[in-house]
Amino acid sequence: MSDHTPWPLIAKYLAGECSPEEKLAMEWWLEEYDNLLLFRQIEAAWKQEKAPENDPAFNLESGLSKLHAKMAEQEYPSEEEIHERPRYFKISSWLAAAGILLATGLGYVFVSRQHDSRDTARVAMETRTSGAEDVVSIELPDGTQVWLNKNSKIEYPKAFKDNERQVFLEGEAFFEVVPNPEKPFIVKSDKVSTRVLGTSFDVKAYKGDETASVSVATGKVEVSKEIEAGEPIRITQLTPQQELVINTEKDETYIDIVSTFDIGAWRKEQLVFRNNTYSEVIARLEEHYGVTIALSDKNLSNCRVMANFNQGATLKDVLKLLSISNSFRYKIDGTEVTIHGGACR
Repeated sequence: MSDHTPWPLIAKYLAGECSPEEKLAMEWWLEEYDNLLLFRQIEAAWKQEKAPENDPAFNLESGLSKLHAKMAEQEYPSEEEIHERPRYFKISSWLAAAGILLATGLGYVFVSRQHDSRDTARVAMETRTSGAEDVVSIELPDGTQVWLNKNSKIEYPKAFKDNERQVFLEGEAFFEVVPNPEKPFIVKSDKVSTRVLGTSFDVKAYKGDETASVSVATGKVEVSKEIEAGEPIRITQLTPQQELVINTEKDETYIDIVSTFDIGAWRKEQLVFRNNTYSEVIARLEEHYGVTIALSDKNLSNCRVMANFNQGATLKDVLKLLSISNSFRYKIDGTEVTIHGGACR
């Protein structure tokens, strides 16, 4: 049984009152076998019984408490306890009915999984940040290695407890996660959450950016869209050399194929371009070298670049090679760079 069972969502689903996004979230939750077994029990009770509408003995809070206590006793009931199931079903059906009443009359509330709503008083948190110049290397309590890109922040518990390992990211980070099938590793950002068991991957989600991305070097990850309240809505699963790009403003996504060599290359201060436009290349060079680059011919901005430069390559080295490839002239004047002419190859 999941520790995050979405009781109100189950009730709405049974009553046929889910929105398309809620229905998708429910179908995602039902993909786990234990969740499906639990749902079938609740569904059977829902079909067989009705909540006692005028029964003064019925109380939502006490019903919830009894239900959770009953389910927490053990995952699989012994033979001696099988005769208790009718009462268990009854409590479940009361719960579903109560959920429907709340959904149609008073509205319902999901347990928020956003960063702002978590109980930080119970868990001591660590915060690490990187400045505009440095990449920061961090080892998490479980041994997971994290490289934090420039202008980024990560927040994580001093000790991972319960049944998952959850961290909060603003910016970009590369993760090498220590495998632990009993404790999934979850990276939360403003719009996206990434769930893995043990793999290496890159998450880029700078606050205020229109796009976010997740790319996988090894293993498999599950990417979901964060919503204001309730369970995240799954987008897709990614395998090695796949990158998911999410336009958070337009709510659009696409998957691209990337080289494993390119994923997290910024950790080694390498400049790697794989079919990037010159607009993207220029933005990367401006950030890397602290300069401003102007194109006199805007047509060059849509040309594509395939190149990589080792750590220590100077701006002049980079521009010289690119100018040969795309036939442009350049001038470096302090922190101002101007590019003249150019053609796509």
